[in-house]
Amino acid sequence: MAIEQNYTEEMKNNIKQEFQLLSILLQYPDKIDEVADILETKHFLNPKAQIIYDILLKQFERDNQISKTKLFLKLQNENIVKNPEAMMDNLTSGFNTPDEIKPTIDIIKKNHQKDLLLRASKKIDKLAKEKLDLEISEYQSRAQEIIFKATNESSDLDKHIYTMEEALIKSFEAYLKRKENKVDIGLQSGFISLDNLIGGFKKGHLTVIAASTSMGKTTFAINIAKNVLKRREPTAIISLEMEAQEIVDRMIIQEAKINGWKYNQGETNQQEDKRISKTLDDLHEFPLAISDERGLNVAQIRARLRKFKAQMGDLSLVIVDYLQMIRLPEDHSQNTARAVGEVVLQLRNLASELEVPIILISQISRSFTSRQDKRPVLSDLRDSGNIEEIADGVIFLYRHAHTSAAAREKAEAEGREQDTEIIIAKQRTGQTGSIKLLFEENYISFVDPENVSLEGMIPGE
Repeated sequence: MAIEQNYTEEMKNNIKQEFQLLSILLQYPDKIDEVADILETKHFLNPKAQIIYDILLKQFERDNQISKTKLFLKLQNENIVKNPEAMMDNLTSGFNTPDEIKPTIDIIKKNHQKDLLLRASKKIDKLAKEKLDLEISEYQSRAQEIIFKATNESSDLDKHIYTMEEALIKSFEAYLKRKENKVDIGLQSGFISLDNLIGGFKKGHLTVIAASTSMGKTTFAINIAKNVLKRREPTAIISLEMEAQEIVDRMIIQEAKINGWKYNQGETNQQEDKRISKTLDDLHEFPLAISDERGLNVAQIRARLRKFKAQMGDLSLVIVDYLQMIRLPEDHSQNTARAVGEVVLQLRNLASELEVPIILISQISRSFTSRQDKRPVLSDLRDSGNIEEIADGVIFLYRHAHTSAAAREKAEAEGREQDTEIIIAKQRTGQTGSIKLLFEENYISFVDPENVSLEGMIPGE
């Protein structure tokens, strides 16, 4: 209790800085726009200072200037303070210089941050004492969310504000690094055709991989994860449907080139067992973290990914499988599509926060079934919120042979039953278009003809 009392005394002593800033603004009214871009009303701890700052902001918004006279009349007419004359005297009698603006703002923001942390600690204390029947993981998730909200406010608000000159310098430096191959422009998927088209998955971007049922979207994502892991890139998978063992089994089948049915039934021969054993040794070194708990919400997903990143030192790729299995907020009943859209937005923000590409797997609506051309388009995502607007990239999988029995029969007759069209329908920083991959059903795996062609040119050892 003594610590909290000392903290409160410190806050009281520092609140005078809030009135000092108000005093500077009244002496140098042309500085109001500079301060308004950094400080909000909520940053002030003293209620009176908060009200006065709010009055000045509204004056500035309305008149493009601030007035001592109008402030005095407002304080007087609305009885905001007991003695408006004394308050104005206090604000205008001292002498300050504009040089004191930044250090004063820094103190105000530091005090605000301390106050947020104190409030957060009280919320966590209350959470621990409430009679709630929650799992430990849910308590941890809620506590982490409380701390995250308290600490997520940047202390440098102008880091995303650039002049043309600053933006050009930043752009040109990045260009030179790309020319000199000093920077990876995107995380390579391991499928040469896809990487040539999209340039890899960018840090901070959310890419949606979507398809109708049984097109292989989860298999495709696992394929990408395995390719990335082979380069020792730390990868996290949030699986809301498949168990961790199933995911690893898929990787073993893909890498060892074992018939999936034989593997699952334990019908492999001695030669295949040797390949499985070698694959197990190889996979053992892969930096992979998997969460396979169902019914997670975004806050829990965020908490687990932060934990994974801390444990592994970094994250190069995150896969979330899949959107429709993420638990929505309890108050979403009025508009499910809007709630799903909010989930997608939070995941995109999470990609930016963690500075990692996130691949989000999603189903599409069945509206395509009524079309003659059943290739998915962006509008097929609309039943799942405004994904097409929020996501940085959208990739569809389309296997014509799986659209009907007649289509499969025809594809088999023409030798095209493996053909899978990968449609890049949206790409914020790359090209759109489509490529062809082959689906090897026995190995539950996708193959890029470009990779096969390149591997065929490498001399055998």
